Amino acid sequence: MLRLLMTSEALMLLPFLLVMTGDSSGTILSSCELCHEKATCLVSPGERQRGDAFTAQFNCTCREGFVGDGLTCYDLKICAGGSCCRQGYRWSSELGCVDVDECSLPEPPCSPPQVCENTPGSFHCQGPPGDDLLSGPPSGPPSGPLNSRSVQFQCGSTRCPVGEDCISVGGTSRCADPCQHYTALKEDWRSTTNKGQVNGIHCDRNVNWQGWYRLFLGNTSVQMPEKCVGQDMCGTNYPLWLSSPHPQLGDGVVQTAVCGNRYSDCCYYRQTIHVKACYGNYYVYKFVSPSTCNMAYCADDNTKVCATCGVFDVCVTNNKVNWRCVRKVPELVCGRSFLQVGLSKVYMETAGLDPFSAHMADSLCSDHQDRNVSVWYQVERLEGRCGNTLTTNVTHAVYSNTLFVYPVDGRNDSQPFAIPFSCVYPLETESSLDVPIIPYLPTDHGAVGVGPKAIASMLLYRHSNFTDPFPAFQPVTLLVGSALHVGVSVEESEVQRFVVILEDCFTTGSASYDALPRTYLIQDRCPLTQVTVEESGSSLRARFSALLQGDQLVVFVHCSLSLCDKTASSCTPVCSKRRARSVSTSTPLKPLTIGPITWVQSLE
Repeated sequence: MLRLLMTSEALMLLPFLLVMTGDSSGTILSSCELCHEKATCLVSPGERQRGDAFTAQFNCTCREGFVGDGLTCYDLKICAGGSCCRQGYRWSSELGCVDVDECSLPEPPCSPPQVCENTPGSFHCQGPPGDDLLSGPPSGPPSGPLNSRSVQFQCGSTRCPVGEDCISVGGTSRCADPCQHYTALKEDWRSTTNKGQVNGIHCDRNVNWQGWYRLFLGNTSVQMPEKCVGQDMCGTNYPLWLSSPHPQLGDGVVQTAVCGNRYSDCCYYRQTIHVKACYGNYYVYKFVSPSTCNMAYCADDNTKVCATCGVFDVCVTNNKVNWRCVRKVPELVCGRSFLQVGLSKVYMETAGLDPFSAHMADSLCSDHQDRNVSVWYQVERLEGRCGNTLTTNVTHAVYSNTLFVYPVDGRNDSQPFAIPFSCVYPLETESSLDVPIIPYLPTDHGAVGVGPKAIASMLLYRHSNFTDPFPAFQPVTLLVGSALHVGVSVEESEVQRFVVILEDCFTTGSASYDALPRTYLIQDRCPLTQVTVEESGSSLRARFSALLQGDQLVVFVHCSLSLCDKTASSCTPVCSKRRARSVSTSTPLKPLTIGPITWVQSLE
């Protein structure tokens, strides 16, 4: 007998040990129940230790007339010559069906610079390190994987396109999309909530895996867990889970690792499978037989919510436990002057839609820009432009439109797919730049974004005609008794709809708006003594002049403003002896301050 000695570290790397005795073979396992029906189970007199646990060794050996590893035994009379071996395996008179290493054949199946990697019953061609395979023909589009884990397959002498595999379709092997050619794996015992010790133990090593599979729990599509699953769950002893995040739509087929939990080691067992993300929020998996029993692939019960996501949603999680649907298309930029909508080429084309065919509510507005991975459409932020609608309330202005996208077969007799979108603009002032945002989506297909706030400015003028301002952000020196001429302006694209109102204006001895005491010039929209309001509530400009009272030598002028939608209510300030404020749907703006203003007896 050939005696093999291993350290404890080696045992952690190899989940089982082959023992050869003549023409028979054996596998050391943790239970006789795992042996093939044509195998004999022998209990080793010794024990092996791992931590504080002592486990007897069970040796499965095929009986006379059979060969194999003890987990699977082949009848020599029936299987001689390889009739029992499936594709990708060859016959061995001592071991039965063993894997064919296609990568070591005289003519390797992968074309340079791809690297061949052998897998159980198959192989795959992977790009060399540092090669992203994105360089397609000089005059053609990129043809390589978009993810560093992406792989491409060979089908005979044909190199399959990115995202396809060599699949048997109608009995003929050809390059095909696994998202369209898969087997539905509907086995509820795979659920992450199923305790194997209670409801029975299963092992995927005995499954004849062929092609691609999609996981279901009941009739709900789910995916493999991306978080370590406790031992004895998923209807097995050592549940298999995905150790890396699932690929994204457009990554093609990626190679990733699955781990099996044993001895409180979440990745005690480790092997690779292939995965692809499919349009419609589901994944397909190219499963292979695990190295030993009892191991089985898990189906994450927490991901049932992903089946409810919309066509342009992605299912995301922050903790690998709680999942939610987030809109991926469209991208929305709510600018100060323009509304921009970006359509991802990958998502559109995978959905059968042409990203270059879209137009706004007004079909004449179809101008677009091709920016690598997305196609962008733009419309001015004006009511009525390209079908824009504008609604307001006390706090916000909302611009809305709809982008219509047509199927790839053209517009003739084709119904477009509607993507409503809205940009919400707060009616208050604050410096801001046009920035992309992640839209909040209250409807199934709509997108809503928040745009920048309005910008207001206030200047001090030299004369009552308000044409010659003092330099901004610099101290001003005036003769005692001179009038203050103050002008306010607000940047807003809807010049015909919104107006600015002077709410309160006052002076203090400090640059702080909250400083006390205050000397009011305008209060509750109404001017006080020796103050004349030239304009307020009629446009996006406001102006007033004032002669100051008191003996302060240095003052700062502060004003609070509001924007008012004159189509919704009256925006004209109405003053009475009680100084009651008129009712309107105006919105406060950020207060403005100018100063310091220094009073002197002479400018010499």
